[in-house]
Amino acid sequence: MNHIENTLRITRKQYRKFAEMTKSVGCALNLSTPARIGARSEIDKKCWGSYSPWALLVCKDVTNPDTQWHERALITLSSTINIAEFRAAERPELDKSHLMDDELYSYIVWHEIGHRMDNFDAFELMRMENIKARDQCHKYMWLVNEVLADRYAWMKLRPNEPMPLSERGRQMQKKIAEAIKYMDVHLPRNNSIVRPLQSGQYNDVPEYMLTTPARAAFLGSKVCRQLIERTAAIHRKYAERGSRPLY
Repeated sequence: MNHIENTLRITRKQYRKFAEMTKSVGCALNLSTPARIGARSEIDKKCWGSYSPWALLVCKDVTNPDTQWHERALITLSSTINIAEFRAAERPELDKSHLMDDELYSYIVWHEIGHRMDNFDAFELMRMENIKARDQCHKYMWLVNEVLADRYAWMKLRPNEPMPLSERGRQMQKKIAEAIKYMDVHLPRNNSIVRPLQSGQYNDVPEYMLTTPARAAFLGSKVCRQLIERTAAIHRKYAERGSRPLY
């Protein structure tokens, strides 16, 4: 991990390690920037990671010019973290001051995996017939899912330590408990079957990681040059049309 002027920069070794973690829960790992990730969020503009259940293009084998593609969910991770900004962004419950600098990237990855593995299901929310309960669950959804994802991440990082609470978190314990209890009654948690992606640094890679040689370098030296050139050309067309890919 590069640590320069209060900024963490993800290394290629870290990316490959984290990609194996996300692929184990069925999500390809993408890299982006805090600004682009925040621009996609309707609630939190200070973001260093995101989970998208929407199916996006994933390359099965980036060493093969005639590779196949399929569509899978993505976890997106910021390539940089401004440590001061990250620590200033308050969580609903977790006291982030207890996280060491060298744990920040792992925390974000586990947090996004937590959104995949232990959250209430937004698709089920849209299908609820009880309008009153649906509206209440909608009010609780962001808070509860963020709390659950933080708890999941802490459990993975520090399995033998209770999660430290901020002053706000201590004040909100009753509200959080009531919200989780209400949602447990009215809305199922995400219980979809996990279909792991193929392990290996060149397998099951998001299309966006092939749009420039610099991004492809995170994957390794064996990435097919033709794939990079073709994918870059497609994304140049997006730019010419004034559209943007969802990353």
